[in-house]
Amino acid sequence: MKFLRKMLGRKSAEESTQSESSDSTVQEVQGVLIITSRPLGDSYRLLEQITDLQRSKGYTISLDCISKAAVSEKFNDEAFLHDRIRREFAKLGVDGIIERTKVFPCQDSSGNTGIYCIIFDRP
Repeated sequence: MKFLRKMLGRKSAEESTQSESSDSTVQEVQGVLIITSRPLGDSYRLLEQITDLQRSKGYTISLDCISKAAVSEKFNDEAFLHDRIRREFAKLGVDGIIERTKVFPCQDSSGNTGIYCIIFDRP
């Protein structure tokens, strides 16, 4: 998990506190779920690209961000996806977790397709 803290926590805790206090409307990414049709060749690189994209959109990344990767052909099945999110991210609180989740298509460097889900903090 240290490598995730290093990758996701590029800002120091002091900088994070300062930026949060100056703009309380910035959403924080608390979880990332990647589901692809085949096993990922380089999950670290894909996760890094996803978190960089979220930062470029103005979101902050929690130092305790939970990241999960799974392989399934059912990633287009909404019931499967909702169940998976509730199970994998129960630690973040299941009340309203689906409403706090945004889903996007993704593709890794080998052409493997799937989706990634961003779970945001509670408002």
